[in-house]
Amino acid sequence: GYHRRPMTSLRKRKKVAEARGLNVPELELLELVEELLEAHRWLQVLGYANQFVLAQKVKMTDAERDSILEAATRAVDKDARIDRWRERLGRLKGEVLAIKREVRRERRASSGPAGEAKAAESSDG
Repeated sequence: GYHRRPMTSLRKRKKVAEARGLNVPELELLELVEELLEAHRWLQVLGYANQFVLAQKVKMTDAERDSILEAATRAVDKDARIDRWRERLGRLKGEVLAIKREVRRERRASSGPAGEAKAAESSDG
């Protein structure tokens, strides 16, 4: 199912990430997307099954159907899983942005004044 138990060893997570050509935040983001897609598929199956049952077996008014949908919406809103997914996504976005900023800083530092001086020397030729 989509209730994966996260690996606790950071060293093991790094090894798995590197084997897939990723860093740890990218691996976690990929796992989150996979988990969400699996959950979404299952929810679609349940939704369509319920829709078919309501349409074929239960004769109900539009108002009754709307009442059921409102109750279901309240139940979904109480489910903390969506909040956990949002928290994970927010944390991962922050980690990925921090990595991107660090890479940009390192690139600027490596092509800073020393790099510019070398470029000027080679163009003096």
